[in-house]
Amino acid sequence: MSTQNDNAESIVQPSTTLEIPSPQENKLTCGICESNITVTGTHLTCINDKCRKNTCSYCITKMINMFFAQPALNYPFQCGGCRTAFNNTCVERVIIDEKYYEQYVACMLPLYWSQKCLNDDEEFVQCPFCPYLEIHTTDACPIQFLNCQHPDCGKRSCLICSSMVQDEIDELTHSSRCVEYHYRKRLIEEAITTGSLRQCPHCELAGIKDNNCTHMTCARCGGRWCYFCGKKEEDLDDDDNEYPNLSEHNNDWESDINRCPMYLYKVHVFDSRWPVDDDDCLEFFHRCQTLRNLNDILELIGEESLDELNDRFGIIDACGYSIDDIKNEENRILIKYS
Repeated sequence: MSTQNDNAESIVQPSTTLEIPSPQENKLTCGICESNITVTGTHLTCINDKCRKNTCSYCITKMINMFFAQPALNYPFQCGGCRTAFNNTCVERVIIDEKYYEQYVACMLPLYWSQKCLNDDEEFVQCPFCPYLEIHTTDACPIQFLNCQHPDCGKRSCLICSSMVQDEIDELTHSSRCVEYHYRKRLIEEAITTGSLRQCPHCELAGIKDNNCTHMTCARCGGRWCYFCGKKEEDLDDDDNEYPNLSEHNNDWESDINRCPMYLYKVHVFDSRWPVDDDDCLEFFHRCQTLRNLNDILELIGEESLDELNDRFGIIDACGYSIDDIKNEENRILIKYS
């Protein structure tokens, strides 16, 4: 198991720092919005060999805007499919050509300093309207509002939604509403993260499996478990077998909902929604898991609240999903049994 916008113009010709399509290709597809990308159009390609999804300039611009709004929460720039960080050189090339570089540097310096200079219990908080920042202690009561001390700014802002706070009444509104925003946004982020990885049920080490079977042996604790259902070997439901094992757990998976396939690529023969390629199967599996998690959040907080969070933070759009994807029951079914 491994552990390891506003429409934007085409701004960069393909170079060695950006993915260059082969001459035979006449188009690529964005892994987030599924729009076509011309072979000469600006795009970023995921460096994860199991993913390799492309992201178009429109979606890159949305990522840039989200980063400028909340640098600490939206850095590094990540693939919407597997959450792998993009090559930083490629990202900076796009930002330079978009003429956002000065603003990017203003946001990056605090992030760099926070990695090099701060203690474990400290963090930088930055004014959403200028480069001013302060050091806050994280083990104290969280500070929601910031009074900017920059002589040319002086704005009071909410650190959760990055909006200006006008007066005491406005502050009361932010105090109740934005704390709830923060809580619900964290729920969504955790749902996406846990859906894109698999945790060892013994020690909770998280990662993604390789191209081998679904029988897992944890690299940290040595525990054996099934990648497909996530259960420990000793907890598998294998009839009256006193000593359940992973191999017997694979028997009759085509007809028994309590059993799991040994190889993901074999599911295609039984359920045509599944891809043939093993890497694509792994992506399909984790997409299904993520949509299951997000549907749990939707049922918990309601569609209206999920829509509002997505409108404000772009948190669902950035992952390449839609509310309709989450609500579609078929997207959450791992294997369709007739």
